[in-house]
Amino acid sequence: MSLFGDNLLYYRKRNDMTQEQLAERLEVSRQTVSKWEAGTSYAEMEKLLQLCDLFSCSLDTLLRKDASKSEIEDNQQHRKHMKEFRRWITCGVAVLIFDAAFYELLEGWGRVNETMQDTLFMMIAIVGILILVVQGLKDSDYRKKHPVIQVFYTMEEKERFDSHFPAKMASGVGVVLIGMLVGMNAERLPLPSGMNEEFYYGIFLLLVAVAVSIFIYTGMQKQEYDVEAYNRENDPNANKKNTLVAVWCGCIMLFATILFLIAGLVFHLWEICWLVYPIGGMLCGMATLILNRQK
Repeated sequence: MSLFGDNLLYYRKRNDMTQEQLAERLEVSRQTVSKWEAGTSYAEMEKLLQLCDLFSCSLDTLLRKDASKSEIEDNQQHRKHMKEFRRWITCGVAVLIFDAAFYELLEGWGRVNETMQDTLFMMIAIVGILILVVQGLKDSDYRKKHPVIQVFYTMEEKERFDSHFPAKMASGVGVVLIGMLVGMNAERLPLPSGMNEEFYYGIFLLLVAVAVSIFIYTGMQKQEYDVEAYNRENDPNANKKNTLVAVWCGCIMLFATILFLIAGLVFHLWEICWLVYPIGGMLCGMATLILNRQK
């Protein structure tokens, strides 16, 4: 058998397909599939591309690599990349929100001069931004090298995660609600010695940082299991549309972040300025629907 024939046999069995079922999907005869697997004939380019789409593999893997070994390597590498990417993105966002919380805590303490306070704020913000930039570049490079990933997550893994997903998201919502109670009652709560009400706004933002970290980490973990979506996102034919959606959503959320910081740091409206994020999320959803509709 040829390497192509070996790989075709491996993929067909892995997907629990008979030669007749595969032949029907490709609109060829069963004998044609049998000859491909035996190495006595070779598939046309059109059929090779159909096989790549059907089995979520690259043309290079199908024709030139050992599919079984390649899948194990891709499995381990993908899990490692997604785990690191998820952790660092969560960390970067948490650092940025913690930065605002730290600023308010210092404001509530009132013993740090304004110049030092602003300097610390900018230094922490730079760290958070650099984390996001570096991880974004790493993820982009990974996706270019691995545009197609095999669907290797088992149903047991997905079901186990799905069983815990609602509780994790609910815990994030609970933390946000507790933070809202603290923020809304900042003027009425007893203050620690030497502190003013900005102290509780800082506590509110710390709780927001925890909640957002839960949302991001859990959401990205759920996204990791959707390998089909990963492959669609890296489809060259969809890159133009995805790029346009990403640009619009990025601009919307950047504008929302600017409003959030201005409303909080300048006007001290921490108890309500968090609303810019759900509004920004809804605008992103609308932009995505409109752009997809146009496509």
